[in-house]
Amino acid sequence: MSQIVPTDEQQAILDLGLTTIKVRAGAGTGKTTTVAMVIANLIATHGVEPEQVLGITFTNKAASELADRVRAMVGSDEPGRQAEVHTYHGFAAQILAELGALAGVDNRAKVITPTFARQLMSETFHHRSYQYLDITQSRTLDQIRRLGERLGDHLLTPQDILDLPVADDIERARHEMAQTLVQYQEDKRRLKVVDYSDLVTLSTRIVTENPDLARAIRDRYRVVVLDEYQDTNPAQRGLLLAIFGDGFPVIAVGDEDQTIYEWRGASAENFELFADHFRRPDGGPAHLKGLRLNRRSTQRILEVANQVRARAGVDPEPLISARPDDDDSEVVTHWAADALEEAEWIAARFEGLHDQGVPWREMAVLFRKNKDFAVMVDVLGRHEIPLEVANIGGLLSVPEVADLRAWLTILERPEDSTALTHILFGSRYRLGLADLAPLVGLAGAENRGDDDDEEPTPVTLIEVIESLDELPSLRGEARLALDGFLDAYRRVLLESQGLALVDVCRLILDQTGAWRDIEALPVNRRLTARLNLYRLLDLTEDWSPLKGRPSIQAFLEYLDAMEDEPAEELDSARLSGENAVTLVTVHRAKGLEWENVAVPAVTKAGFPSGQGTFPNPASVADQVPVGLRIDTVLDQLPGDLERAKDFLRERHLRQEWRVAYVAITRAKRRLFLSGAHWYGHPEANKRPKEPSDLWLLVDGLEVSTNAGVAAVGDRPDVLRLRHEDPTPDPLFPDGWDGALRRALDDPDTISALARQLGLEQEHRVLADEMEIRLFSLADPAKPSSGPDADTVSVTGLVTYAQCPKQFYWSAVDPLPRRRNLAAVMGTAVHRRIELHQRGQVPLDLVDVELYDVIDTDADGGGAGAFASYMASRFADARAIMVETPFTIGLASGIRVNGRIDAIYEDHGRWEVVDFKSGRRNNDPSRIVQLQAYAVAVNDFDFGFPKPEEVTVTFAYLGGGGGDEVSHVANGPWLDDARHSLESLATGIGGKQFTERTGEWCRGCDFLRFCGPGRERVG
Repeated sequence: MSQIVPTDEQQAILDLGLTTIKVRAGAGTGKTTTVAMVIANLIATHGVEPEQVLGITFTNKAASELADRVRAMVGSDEPGRQAEVHTYHGFAAQILAELGALAGVDNRAKVITPTFARQLMSETFHHRSYQYLDITQSRTLDQIRRLGERLGDHLLTPQDILDLPVADDIERARHEMAQTLVQYQEDKRRLKVVDYSDLVTLSTRIVTENPDLARAIRDRYRVVVLDEYQDTNPAQRGLLLAIFGDGFPVIAVGDEDQTIYEWRGASAENFELFADHFRRPDGGPAHLKGLRLNRRSTQRILEVANQVRARAGVDPEPLISARPDDDDSEVVTHWAADALEEAEWIAARFEGLHDQGVPWREMAVLFRKNKDFAVMVDVLGRHEIPLEVANIGGLLSVPEVADLRAWLTILERPEDSTALTHILFGSRYRLGLADLAPLVGLAGAENRGDDDDEEPTPVTLIEVIESLDELPSLRGEARLALDGFLDAYRRVLLESQGLALVDVCRLILDQTGAWRDIEALPVNRRLTARLNLYRLLDLTEDWSPLKGRPSIQAFLEYLDAMEDEPAEELDSARLSGENAVTLVTVHRAKGLEWENVAVPAVTKAGFPSGQGTFPNPASVADQVPVGLRIDTVLDQLPGDLERAKDFLRERHLRQEWRVAYVAITRAKRRLFLSGAHWYGHPEANKRPKEPSDLWLLVDGLEVSTNAGVAAVGDRPDVLRLRHEDPTPDPLFPDGWDGALRRALDDPDTISALARQLGLEQEHRVLADEMEIRLFSLADPAKPSSGPDADTVSVTGLVTYAQCPKQFYWSAVDPLPRRRNLAAVMGTAVHRRIELHQRGQVPLDLVDVELYDVIDTDADGGGAGAFASYMASRFADARAIMVETPFTIGLASGIRVNGRIDAIYEDHGRWEVVDFKSGRRNNDPSRIVQLQAYAVAVNDFDFGFPKPEEVTVTFAYLGGGGGDEVSHVANGPWLDDARHSLESLATGIGGKQFTERTGEWCRGCDFLRFCGPGRERVG
């Protein structure tokens, strides 16, 4: 056990040993460390074996961190001799995996993420008719979804709602929601999937209805340790009680002051009642212990936190800092004229800290609501401050992410002129209002079909641009820009057919040159763009839980919902670790910490947040009736609607103060709390904002410093960066930007100044150099819709060798292709092999296009093919290169691009291996792939000494694996390989695309266009 000295508070907990304990641990007091110490102590001194410990926490990140700390303290990595650590959903999923048949769950059932569950429910919703639900409102679907989740929070089913009598329209609407949920349950069973609510409700039903099984699970362990217990909902508590109630040792660590997930069933009351729910082995109530020694924040920060805790209505016993205050510790309040000035103030504070040597990663901006991200993203970007947005709703404010979203929108909804205008006004095409004005005028016209009786439809902007040749006179640069846009749009539209969502996003980024543009940005802005695009790509990767199901339309609806939803996401943010300022909502910041934290928009009804609707089951259909709930939270809810509003308003306000407590305790040393008079659009904010009670509380404390309060000015028409006072300059009294403007009006201004200073010759030399840079560049090559005639991929060569016409329809004049599931499986196998060889690779860098010649007729792909690989001679051998790209030049002038799966080295001899997920294919064109690899090894510089001998190998993993085809790439064989490649390249360069028929015609995507192929197939 590692030598960590416990504090007196921690030691008091350890001394209790193997019993039931409730630990109230304040923010920053080391909850996870304490949990790990408790587990290690039970193993070391109380005879508990590591595998007899069950640890449960909320997020995968927290579970991983807890498991790592326990292993470090126990000092053992022996398989089968480690504490078992799960999330609540993971523990429930384990029960279902073993015993799901007792609840009618197929053991092959997959767990679907909330995003996919929402899409599936959307399909259910849109295939039903309703009398009492308003289907014109997009929020209706989310109301049904929330009712389903809340039923799960109380171990209920939709049938429990349908069994209730109906007396008013609210109950009738709730009945219609329940009927939709019944259909949703049937759809899940049909697809063999379960969602997160199912995991807990079904596993609880199993152990409740089968006490012997509950005892069998219980007998596996001697103690259960629960982390972040304040976040449990009634259903999760019910599952634990069904297995570990009645005196089993349960140790729960949590902080009711951080109960901020009441919207998903958690409550401070549940934590408070732990001692009543779980008894000690001797029958007595749970021992009560507390942790107050904060190791994170200075006392100045904790003074603010303690005052906020008191406003939440909890026991005001204060947190105590383990670290002394220092001169750098500060709490600062500020009230700005508008959101732009507020963001500038925060940016200036951060820049000042960075100038003092503070890393950007030690700064964060915490928002209560997603809508407040946009201005902050813009201002920090203009200040060249790298930033990482950790919320999906806020992520959509990042320009590069907004561009990608706009492209997805016009692919799915080409009539969406707003998204199209966003693209055309952006940095790539740089069109202005004057350029689009004539186009928009034409877009308002009616488009009549050939049938006179057909209803006319308005012409969309994209249709107008498609008729570019017929448009009125346009500025030359505008016409070129629109040409470029159409070229990119058509390519993306064509090539995105059948692709998975994440691959569509990557295609857009590649075809629009986004990555190239990002590389041209300054260092900090480049880091910002990459971090946030990677985060969105991770999201789209998660949006593919089942093949073929996620759609662009559903994903766009999800993004729309994320903008409107309150930013109350459960899982804490996963940060990249890069040196960038974090922008995140308070809910996602829970569990994280920074040296310096800014909390903007602390306005009345902003933070603490106001409440739009009150979750009263008597007036809101998506709430569970009080009589069905298994908690006591609403037992005292008054029957009178007005009094009920007051009751629910007070509960909401207490939770908001707890959210504020979480925000403040993320800061270690400096806390900046700010607000402004004016935010958002003039129509939405006609009156100036006032400071909230939270801002006034902090501003009134002795430990805080007021950095100024701006007077209320006129409401700005637009929140955009203003022209600041000119920067002092020894040559230009009105600043360099002012001098530039004068030079635009009078080009001789700068020349006259140079003559006056006696620098005319130097000025002329510099001006000539600049003119050469700007105006003497070669004309750019005309965009082409076809491939680069001088470049071909290895896959293209193999395709051409098989059938030149197939190559033509794949690369020269591409036609839409079917989505090939075998190819998808082959790609997945290659990914897993690459991950195994590398040990680790960022998923956002893995792309289907990275792999050469994936099997399209694989019959042994997926897990079986990977198992064959793991049983092969290659699994334990360490490749010197994995998925290594290369480019070789042929005598014909054509370049060949490719990527080798793996290269193994043995005493100067290389084996170049290409893994095939299927069985051996006797198609003679396949040898071209190995020929290209052999030539590459001899001609391309891989950064290693040239090998003495080269073998090229196909390793077939289908049908159990073990089948290999190898060739020694010696002189004659290599000469034949070069001749083969040159012959193929000459054919491509000479546009020789005659059909070549064979067995491959049966699986060709273009068979219906190919007469000889159809004749061959018969």
